[in-house]
Amino acid sequence: MKCGDLVRMKRRMFWVLKGNRHQRYTEQPLLVMEEWHSAVKLIYPDGTVKTDLAENYEAIDEVS
Repeated sequence: MKCGDLVRMKRRMFWVLKGNRHQRYTEQPLLVMEEWHSAVKLIYPDGTVKTDLAENYEAIDEVS
């Protein structure tokens, strides 16, 4: 996973985030803005930027 990749949350994150008021599960594609070790900074379709663990996401379309 690197900058410019499109990713989505893994299905297991639905159960992890269930009941969490601060972060919701989404099936929308997210854009990787920055990658650092095991963390990624993502931009959501509404413009929100969040940092999370890379292991919680899977690549949809990778930049070559």
